[in-house]
This record gives sequence, C-alpha cells and structure tokens, in this order.
Amino acid sequence: MKSFPISFLTLLFLFAGAFSQCTFGSVGNSEEEQLVILQNLIFFNNNQTIAVGTNVRSYDDQADDNINQFSLTSNGNPYNITVQSDSYIHWETGTYRINPPNQVLGVSTTGSERSTAVAKTHTPFTVPLDLPADDLYGKSYPFLATSVVSNITQFNDTMETGASFLYPNTRSASLPLGVVAIANVSWEEIYIRMDVTRAPNTKTVTILLPQGNKQITPKCKIPIKNGRSGNIEILVSLSSLFQDRTVSGTPIRFLDQLPIGTDPVVISKVSNVNLYNILQQNLQAEDITFSFPGCFPGVER
Repeated sequence: MKSFPISFLTLLFLFAGAFSQCTFGSVGNSEEEQLVILQNLIFFNNNQTIAVGTNVRSYDDQADDNINQFSLTSNGNPYNITVQSDSYIHWETGTYRINPPNQVLGVSTTGSERSTAVAKTHTPFTVPLDLPADDLYGKSYPFLATSVVSNITQFNDTMETGASFLYPNTRSASLPLGVVAIANVSWEEIYIRMDVTRAPNTKTVTILLPQGNKQITPKCKIPIKNGRSGNIEILVSLSSLFQDRTVSGTPIRFLDQLPIGTDPVVISKVSNVNLYNILQQNLQAEDITFSFPGCFPGVER
C-alpha cells in the first residue's frame, strides 16, 4: 500500500488534539509547555526563506517626467524648485525586520534555545520582536548596499503616480515567511543643491545633512510569502522634505523661512540652524519623506 506524507498542518491538528487531552505535568505549566512544543513543531516551517527584491525610489507627486522640478506653496506663497544633478545620497545601509505570519513566534535557530523557548504574541506589522540575534525573526536583513548615488532626481523608471528615480544599489534579501515589521535606512550624508524661485527672485540653496537614519513603519500588511509577486516599494519624496506641515497646531515652514536677500544659502548643522532643524524634523516625520506607498490599514502590499 502506498503511504502518504503527513502534512505540517495535519501534525498541528494532531498535536492540538493531544493538547486538549494532556495536562503536561503541573497544571500551572501546561500552557507554557504546550506552546514550547508547538514552537518546536513550527520551527521547520518558519525556517523557510524566500528571495524578495526592493525598489527604493525618489519621486514627486506632480504627474510629469521632470522629477527634479516641482512647485510648492509655503505660507500662501508659490515656490518653484529645481534640484541640480550633483545632488546625492551617500547610503550606508537598509535593513528589514520580519515578524512571523501568525501570533506564535518563531524560535531560535540554535537547538538549545529552541528547547527552552517560550512563546509570546505580537500584533503583525507593528514593531520588531525582542528575540535573539540568531533567530530568524530576530535578525536584520539587508536590502540596500553602501553606495554614493548622485543625480537622484533623474527620470529612469515609472511607478503608479508617474516618473521616478530607481536607486541602483538595492539587492534581493532572503527573508523568512511572515510580514515586514519595519525597514531601517541609514545614510552617511545627504547633499542637495537646488534653485528656489519665488518670483521674481531665484536663489541657490545648498543643504548638507550628516549621518542619520530613519525607521519606516508599515501601516498595512506587507507579506513575505511563497508566490509573492512584485518587489517591496519604498519611496523617498524630496518635495515632501520641503513642504509646509502643521504639528500640534504649530505650522512648520521651510521655504517661507529662507533668508530674504541672501544668495547663496547654505544649510547645515552649523549654518542656518533653524532651517536645518526643520529638515531633520521632516526627515523623521512619519510617512512624509520616507514611506511605503499605498500602505494603509486593511491593505495588503
């Protein structure tokens, strides 16, 4: 008679039935022991990884091919901005943390820690889990290589909203099955040189932003699963870096605060510090400069 292999789900159902009939020693420890055994069962399933690519893009939201040129309004005044081709980002790295696809954690890849693991619960796509560095769900997975990328507003690809600049220094990452918990990008330096026009005057603005990083938190489910189609998308919006925002009722206006009568303007941590601080706030603001596009609660990307 031909025998058929027992599937992973079948094993789970069998052991679930066993759990209901067994107290696993003392009653107080039965639930913990059940979860430890369940963790050891799902270890082999959680140990799967698949290759997933990432697209990191610069863009503007003005639906034309000139992503180095955009218009903004600051305090009611119109500004035209042209980003020059010598602008660059010196990327340091980019990494993902992945959470398990369900509410039972994965377990460490070392046998000693697997045998003593205690399951916890989590809410998917929120925060990375506090797990050992050798656990599949405790590791960071690189998707961005160290590189100086210039001419960051040239049109070399398209996306849902139109033209974009696709950064060339991304790479595929072997990710465990689950959901993206967070992406972290870091840079050694961001250099932007641009012409800013408030008619009839135009001035050159040079921006020097030192080493920094940004954690990008998804607001939706970004699944890592067999059969996933398409790369993970991360957007970098230079136009949003300079736009007006309101925080707790207080307006934050970069363009409106550019010094009148000064040309050129240099912005760094030692020059025009008030403008430098605004840019740092805009870099760190949620879903302003860096974001997962189209990622809203209830959506799967």
